[in-house]
Amino acid sequence: MKHYWWKDFLDRDSRWQGLELQVRQGDGQAMEMQSGHHGRMTLQVNGKPLFWATVLKNHGGVWLVFNADHPAQQLLLPAINSAEVESAKRAGRENWIGHWCRYFARELARPTPLIAPGRWLLRPMEQIKPAAPCVLNQRLPFEQWRFQTPACSEQAGISWTLYSEDFPDLQAPEKVKLVDWWWGGYLLLARYPVDPDSGRVKWWRKKSREGVLPPVLVWFIGGLASFVILDGHDRLQAALAEGVQPQFLVLSQIQEQVYTPDKEAQDRVLRSLALQQKKPGGININAINKTLINLYDTRYTRAVTCSRAILDGKDWEREVRDYLQRHHLEHYLATILAREEQSA
Repeated sequence: MKHYWWKDFLDRDSRWQGLELQVRQGDGQAMEMQSGHHGRMTLQVNGKPLFWATVLKNHGGVWLVFNADHPAQQLLLPAINSAEVESAKRAGRENWIGHWCRYFARELARPTPLIAPGRWLLRPMEQIKPAAPCVLNQRLPFEQWRFQTPACSEQAGISWTLYSEDFPDLQAPEKVKLVDWWWGGYLLLARYPVDPDSGRVKWWRKKSREGVLPPVLVWFIGGLASFVILDGHDRLQAALAEGVQPQFLVLSQIQEQVYTPDKEAQDRVLRSLALQQKKPGGININAINKTLINLYDTRYTRAVTCSRAILDGKDWEREVRDYLQRHHLEHYLATILAREEQSA
């Protein structure tokens, strides 16, 4: 029996939003989010921490410590080869994103799933076109790069935006970082440094110039309120070097909820619509229909980050202390353990 399957994720207007991936229970996984007291988290990959994190006492952000010593840090997923790029080219531009969604769905879900059992969504996040008037095919400067998921008619908390100012320094990412939710959040987080002169980056620069650079795969983790790069550090570095805006695929775990509507609010909207229909000049039937559908659709799809609450506080502290001391970063330790904003 197949342990995973996928289907196209369409909104109410039948517009393609991404690929929904379902991973069956009972097959185990390589990657697991664990949580415990004091807002502490660990992302385990093959039984070893990929990162440690703890939420500040004032809930204004989170301390994040990436484990540079993890053996899988630089290769969570198999490297994309030339044959796969050529396969995507043959699929055509209209099927480009869908092809890469299916590629990453396969890699995430087999043979041992990297991700936990449940419902997942792979959703594109592409560049926002500059407002007119603008020069056709003109490259935007890096400072003006903006990325956003497609417009969706559903009531859903699965829309993402990313700004170039929130990109990391890929060549020297911080091992220890305070993700400040008051003044930012929704950062793009790199897990390890990239060598800009490596053969891999040079090859991706060539593919970028050819217009066939695969998207960068990121995971939106609710506990960090940020995007962690799962696959594509070298591709992103290549895009930056070439001044070509990349594409992103956002992985998120999803959950559908049903909420109880406010009857009084519904009645107010209905009265307002009735008044609009009496106004001279005609009415917009499509707009009214959409309002009515949203009014009575009590389903809400949202992104979640599930964890197992099994984290042992003493083990977490010991691992973080040992790691910081090993990398001569022990000056962060007291602040992280105290869950305060400023390091000593």
